[in-house]
Amino acid sequence: MDWTKVTNAVATVAPWIAGTLGSPVAGVAVKALVDVFGLSEQQSTPGDVVAALSGATPAQLQALRDAEIHHAEFMKGLGYKHIEQLAALTVEDRDSARKREAQTRDNTNKWLAGLAVVLFLAIFGFVAWGTPPDAAMRNGFWLLAGVVMSNLKDVYGYYFGSSHGSRLKDDKKMEF
Repeated sequence: MDWTKVTNAVATVAPWIAGTLGSPVAGVAVKALVDVFGLSEQQSTPGDVVAALSGATPAQLQALRDAEIHHAEFMKGLGYKHIEQLAALTVEDRDSARKREAQTRDNTNKWLAGLAVVLFLAIFGFVAWGTPPDAAMRNGFWLLAGVVMSNLKDVYGYYFGSSHGSRLKDDKKMEF
C-alpha cells in the first residue's frame, strides 16, 4: 500500500509522522496512525486513515499530537535531528538508484518489463478469446490477473512516469 498518499493530510498536525511515511521506518508511523484512530494495522488502507483524519474528534486530534511528540522523540533517539534529514534520505535513495542504473546499464529491468507486458497481453487475450476458467480456478486466475496488471502499471510508471520525465529533463539540460 502506498502510505505516502496520507502524507499531505497528516503533515499539518503531525509533521514527523508524515515525514516518516515515505522512509525505511514507515511502519512505525503507520502503526502510530492506526493506533490513534483505532484502525486495524493489517486491513487499513491509506484512504481509511485519510477518512478517519477528516472526521477526527478533538480527542483523536490530541492523541495524534501526543503520538507526534512520542514519534519525534523516537526518531531523534535513532539519530534524526530534523525532519528534513528523512526527506534528504529519500531523495538520496532515489538518486543513488538512478545513478546505479546509469552506470551499470543492466538489462534486467528491461527483461522484467517485457515479461510483464507479455504476461498482461496473454491474460488479456485469454479473457477476450479464451474459455472462462472453471469455478475452482476463477479466483486464482483473477488474482493473477490483478498482480500482472499492477506490475504493468509499475512498468509504465517507470518508463513513462517521473523517471522518464527526469531523464528527458536531464537530456534537455545537456543540449544547452
